[in-house]
Amino acid sequence: MYLARQTPLSRALFPRTKRCPILLPLLPLLALSCSFTLHAQQQAPAKTATTSEEEQLERLVVSVQQQAKPWLSSVAAVSRLEFDASPALDIAALLKQMPGLQADQRANFAQDSRISLRGFGSRSSFGVRGIEVLFDGIPWSTSDGQSQPSSIPFEQLSAVEVLRGPFAALYGNAAGGVLTLQSKAAIEGASLQTQQSSDYRQHSLQAGDGQTELYLKTLDHDGYRAHNSAEKRQAALRSNYQFDNIVLHWRYDWSDDPLLEDPLGLTKTEFERDPNQTAAVATLFNSRKSSAQRQLSMTLTPDDHNWQLSAWQGERDITQFLSFSGDGPTAAGGVVALTRHYRGLKAQQLLQWNNWQHQFVVQLEENTDKRQGYVNLRGIAGDLRRDESGKVQNSEIAWQSEYQTDLLWALHLGSRLSRIKFKVDDYFIRPGNPDDGGQSSEQLAAFALGASYPLTEQLHFYVSSGRGFETPTLTEMAYQPNGSGLNLALKPARNRQLDLGLKWLQPHTQASLDWFYIQSRDELVVAQSLGGRTSYRNAAKMQRTGAEVWLLHRFSDKLELQWSSTLLDASFKADSNAGNNLPGVARVQHQLGLSYAPFASAFWQLSSQLSYRGKLWIDDNNSMAADSTTLLDLKSSWQTNWRQSNWSWWLAIDNLTNQDYAGAVVVNQANGRSFEPGTPRQFQLGFRVQLLTD
Repeated sequence: MYLARQTPLSRALFPRTKRCPILLPLLPLLALSCSFTLHAQQQAPAKTATTSEEEQLERLVVSVQQQAKPWLSSVAAVSRLEFDASPALDIAALLKQMPGLQADQRANFAQDSRISLRGFGSRSSFGVRGIEVLFDGIPWSTSDGQSQPSSIPFEQLSAVEVLRGPFAALYGNAAGGVLTLQSKAAIEGASLQTQQSSDYRQHSLQAGDGQTELYLKTLDHDGYRAHNSAEKRQAALRSNYQFDNIVLHWRYDWSDDPLLEDPLGLTKTEFERDPNQTAAVATLFNSRKSSAQRQLSMTLTPDDHNWQLSAWQGERDITQFLSFSGDGPTAAGGVVALTRHYRGLKAQQLLQWNNWQHQFVVQLEENTDKRQGYVNLRGIAGDLRRDESGKVQNSEIAWQSEYQTDLLWALHLGSRLSRIKFKVDDYFIRPGNPDDGGQSSEQLAAFALGASYPLTEQLHFYVSSGRGFETPTLTEMAYQPNGSGLNLALKPARNRQLDLGLKWLQPHTQASLDWFYIQSRDELVVAQSLGGRTSYRNAAKMQRTGAEVWLLHRFSDKLELQWSSTLLDASFKADSNAGNNLPGVARVQHQLGLSYAPFASAFWQLSSQLSYRGKLWIDDNNSMAADSTTLLDLKSSWQTNWRQSNWSWWLAIDNLTNQDYAGAVVVNQANGRSFEPGTPRQFQLGFRVQLLTD
């Protein structure tokens, strides 16, 4: 097994064991691709595979197509955002302009960015929950619904599409939405890219022949606060092969973050006095994280896209030092050592019958967590306090249909049936520390029904309704609010959603207005967060209502405007918190972006983005809130071709007015350190040169 940290501690925490090779579960898919090779009479001429050529079957429903008809006739709230050439430090920086989505930049690589859609996922203390993440059609979320987008190579991305509403529940164990990330076509030649500021240095290299591409990246961050530095390394290798009318796409992603220091959040008093300070216990216990992830994924797709077969397998290692010792007999330790193995197989079939189009999906997933806990002796791992293994198995079958009439109104319907099993074996059983193992299983169903109707050729109306679910993750079941052992009492959250909206498309304008109503029971919320350890509970009832507006208008070849606004009322409807707002979620968000090209080309471009986010409550009692904030970002970029090369430069200023603000809040933090300072003013200078082949 690959060691994420080449130190004596890593060898102690992650000893080498005999495991099946990572390719073993993929052998059937490899054998199938080899058979195509052996039987092919003549290999088809090589061609550059692009995102449009390798459309995933799910993109027929999830994604916005570039033609007008599919987007206008969609029965869901769907948004698409194209990325420019400048690299991003985290995924939150890429998602600022998406309606309905709140991307909190914590300025803390040890905790990752928090992403929530219509309030779903706001409970996450790290990573992404409640949202299905797809990267080139491959699930980046595990079978229990958690994902780590920080391991995705951002420089390879070309666009992101976000699906919100009832039909999102048909794509996996997540109720909030679907985040579909798409990569660029493999480059022909080589590209060197570098970006620097006063606090970090980021470099990447890409080389390819149009079919195969190698990607390498390094990031060294000094941190905005003391004890806030980070080191990240990434690599990816991908390739496409054409066999007659079949395309085999595979990629291997590798990431290694040997040091991610955690300065922790601040109390309200500390934040107001000096938001750049670091919590004393962070240095006392040397709170930090190191992680490594490897994933191999493969997809077979015919040229007519009528079916698709995908398989993936990966492994993720984490060592995290929390800000307390955890030396009690049932305290589970203050050092978390986690190894996660995951794999999956997905088969899709598309059928056409008269005016009906049907899509069938079968998906099998499994992930296994080996979790150990050690006493934190002020930054050194001590005695063992936890040793357990958890497994999640998920079997799903889904069906979606679309009926398109000659009058252009459309009917969409679908369902997804899931059987998910949780099992935990406890190997640390001592006097006073009983067996905390256990198992549970759930059979769950999601349904969606919708219709769209053209009011005019350019203006369409849609309405959709459905039911969805979301199970707790193994990580969320790891701790109980009170006492020791697993929190097997957590139940899946269930919801009912209603969406309706308008979509308008003209040659120079694209706009949408979406209204939604969501009722949920057994909502998964934070029970308590203390020193980096978070426990969860089920809320009785919750209600969300809101509206989302999005507009893209091109005044001319030189000037473009993009605007989005989100209004969200998410509140508890039962128990002692009835009437209170869901913590960590802003009621109001606005983004306004302007792009200006003085020469109506990429030679010189100017852009600005003004963002407003409302206040964030820090707990279920709504006892205190982080203030609203307004940020202004500016950017100037230049691009030119010289002989067989393309040259790009950019200068950017984030948080121009140097606002002191909370980038995010830690929900229900027991010790009051709920405020996570946002990014201060940053000047960034970037450069990229791409050498092109003939």
